[in-house]
Amino acid sequence: MKIKKICRICVDVAMLVVTVLLMASKRTGIILHILLGVVLFVLLVIHNTLNSSWWGSVGQGRYSRGRWIRTVLNFSLLADVLVILISGMAYAVTLHRFASLLYIVMMFTHLGLHGKRSSHRAQN
Repeated sequence: MKIKKICRICVDVAMLVVTVLLMASKRTGIILHILLGVVLFVLLVIHNTLNSSWWGSVGQGRYSRGRWIRTVLNFSLLADVLVILISGMAYAVTLHRFASLLYIVMMFTHLGLHGKRSSHRAQN
């Protein structure tokens, strides 16, 4: 397996673990929640950097229904992460919680749509 694939898998697993820990903020405390939020943001930047070829292909080629769905989902995830980041810094608790729950739903949808394709590629 190539190094880039291994890095992608490690970053994806780390993002999942950090997300689960972030959802337990009452047990971890606010300081760890903030630190884990920063860690997740850094992991998201790394994730998008490792998948920069996807960003480079936006707007190119033909768009099937599935490609439209994945593209809209990815941009929605990006917007939601920005809302989570800003609402967390502004301490807008209700918005932050709502955006975080929406993130969980979209993240698992993202995993379902991309994970199938990624696991198929990893076998080849």
